[in-house]
Amino acid sequence: MTDPRPRPKYGEYAPVSPATPEPPTTPPNADPSLIAHQPASTQPHFANAASDAVVPERKRRLWDVLLTSTLLLFGVVDVMGTIPVLTDMGPFLREALAGQGATFTSDAVAAEAGGAANIARVVVLVLTIVFALIQIQRKRLAFWIPVVGALIAGIALMVAVFVAVLTDPGFMAYVESLQ
Repeated sequence: MTDPRPRPKYGEYAPVSPATPEPPTTPPNADPSLIAHQPASTQPHFANAASDAVVPERKRRLWDVLLTSTLLLFGVVDVMGTIPVLTDMGPFLREALAGQGATFTSDAVAAEAGGAANIARVVVLVLTIVFALIQIQRKRLAFWIPVVGALIAGIALMVAVFVAVLTDPGFMAYVESLQ
């Protein structure tokens, strides 16, 4: 029972040829003259066709689920812990810049920048949680999603702090005095 055809090369589909041809199946009350005139399928049947392929089920990686959950928990604690600080960011920046000898006077700008940072960080956290849960449900690696979310949230926080500090006339006077 060897096949006289050459073995298919990598990437080629091997057509399946049945060992014995199957007789055509006809309905019990069919007219034989109509069945004889029906064209036979000229399409070859391929063994590895997409319809015949069985996708193996992915295994759930417990370490990925635990790591992703831990990183998401750290993100929730971080965002919730920094909301009060960013809401009233003026005194925080005043204290931080006083150690450098600079003064900070724009509490209103700091409050607006902190509010914008809070909104951005909460939105990033929610999107991170949603995308991570989708990846876990699909049994795909998900630990990288909280890492990317943390980077985006950190960038939003840095932009808010830079905007608040660099628009403050007291800090800009301090920078000019250094030159």
